[in-house]
Order: sequence, then C-alpha cells, then structure tokens
Amino acid sequence: MTALSPATVLAGSADRHADTVAVIDGRVRVTYAELWLEARCYGAGLRAAGVRGGDAVALLAPNVVDFPRVYFGALAAGAVAVPVGVPVGPQAVQLAREARLLVCHTSHLAAGRRISARAGVPLLTVGPSRGPSDVPRLEDLGDVPPGRTGGFADTDLDPAGRTEVDPDDTDVVLGCLPLGGRFGQAITLTGTFRAGATLVLLGRFTGPAALDLMLREQVTVFHGTSAMYAALLDAARGRDSLPRLRRWVSRAPLPPSLRQRFTSTFDTVVHVAEGERDSSGRPDASTGRGRVGPDGEWWFDPRPVRPRCRCCGAVPIAVRAVPAPSPTIRP
Repeated sequence: MTALSPATVLAGSADRHADTVAVIDGRVRVTYAELWLEARCYGAGLRAAGVRGGDAVALLAPNVVDFPRVYFGALAAGAVAVPVGVPVGPQAVQLAREARLLVCHTSHLAAGRRISARAGVPLLTVGPSRGPSDVPRLEDLGDVPPGRTGGFADTDLDPAGRTEVDPDDTDVVLGCLPLGGRFGQAITLTGTFRAGATLVLLGRFTGPAALDLMLREQVTVFHGTSAMYAALLDAARGRDSLPRLRRWVSRAPLPPSLRQRFTSTFDTVVHVAEGERDSSGRPDASTGRGRVGPDGEWWFDPRPVRPRCRCCGAVPIAVRAVPAPSPTIRP
C-alpha cells in the first residue's frame, strides 16, 4: 500500500485550483500554485537544515501566511509539523524538545529564542526581516528549480462524503482560530485547502475587526468559539450593516441564550463542527467536558472547563445528561 503525504491536501488543490487565491493576509494574496511552490521551497530549506523523513519540525507562528508555508513545507519534506501554540504555553518546550528544530516567526523571535535554548534544538526564523540577526532564515536555505512539481500535483483529492459544515471551492473562510490548535488545523486550515476555498487570516481577533474583515473580503464561512460569537454579537450593536454568511460553524454548542440572540441578530443558524461530537452524539470526551460518573452515567458540564480551586479543590458542578452504555467484557 502506498502512503500519501498530508501535503497532498495542498498539492491537489494547487493542481485543480492553481489560480484561486488560497490565503489572504492583509494586503498579501497568495494563489494555490504560489503557496504550493513556496511550501516546497521551505521544505527544501528544512532538508538543507538537516530535517529528514519522520522528523518533527516545531513551528511557532501566529495566523499569518508563513504558517501554512512552513506547515505544508514540513509535510512536503516528509516531516511532521508540530505547532507549539500562540500564545506560548508551558508545554511549548516539551514539544520543541522532541523536534529536530524549531521554526519561529520573526514576530515571536524572543519567545523562540527561549524555547530553543531550553529545549536544546536549533532555531530558524521565517517572516519579514527585522534587522541583522544571528539566527538563520528559512527563506535563505531553500530553493526549488522552476517547473518542478514535486510529485504531488497529480493526486486527486476532491473530497467525497463532505459534511454540512465543510466549505466548497467558492467559499471565503475567515480564519480567526489559532491555526496551531487542533480545531484550527483540522477545520480551518486543512478543511479550507482541501476544498480549494480561500482562507482569510486575522492575526488578532476582536469583534469589530472580524466584522469589518467579513464585509471587506465578502466572507461566506466563519469558524469560531463561543467567546468569539459573543464578541461578534457585542460588536454588532449599533451597526447599520452586518455580514450575511452562508455558514456559521462553532467549535462547541453555544449556550442557549447566546445562540438565540446571535441567530436573531444575524438571521442565521449556527452549526456545530462534526469533529466535536462522538458517534453517539455526545460531546467528544477529548474536549474534557464530559465523564462517566460513579453510577455509570454520562455527566456533561455545559460550561467552559475550569481548573480545580487551589484553596478548596472544588470543581464545576456536572449536570446529568445521557446514560453511558454498560461496559462489556469480551475474551
């Protein structure tokens, strides 16, 4: 059996939608053909830096066009892209320690230096030059001969069995979620590129900025969290015109009051991403919002997950919902 690289997601769209704009980052517009060529250039640079098939490449970058360039460049080089997250969390050093090297966007160079020093891995930068630096630049290491396709462009990855929340090749998707997160990678980044749609990036989310960007770029699909929907609802007060999107997608079910007010204000329906529920319809246990209680029933907390209190050790009160199936023992 032949194993296909995840880079074929971008390669297939570059073949079918070469002239379609893949990413909009401020005034920067990059087509699928250009993005695939740049990703292969970055992949060649990673190879020159010592990355080999099966290695992990840690990536520290915000929601800018360099994120998908490096992300798919690592995949094209046969490596595994491991985003460490923005803002930087305590697990960033551990993730970087298991990687061959760390690629850091120049806007987060100070944090990248600290992570590189603590993890003991080489550091490369990517993005706009900010003056002389002793850190090698990924752009200076890679080069792809003109006309070389890299062997992925003939792959037909036109998706079958699409769900109702998946975009199509005519959609313009607003990417406010961190691309380094699980939801951002699977739904916003990979899902958009797989469909051949256009991804509009917003580096720092605010309600007014998101609404303005939706109207300016004629966005048709939005992916967000409950907090983002609340911020959009607050920003909509007093506005003469609001965006009318084809699809609103939430990471998790919105609280009933927020959902009612949002659907009334924006005259729409908010869909929940399929990946956030398991086959039984319960919220995915990986989100940390559900558990099996001592009586064998499923307990679900509809509120955001909160850590235990440091003083008394209290946890959020769980609400009984759907009984869990009885365990069975098989030989």
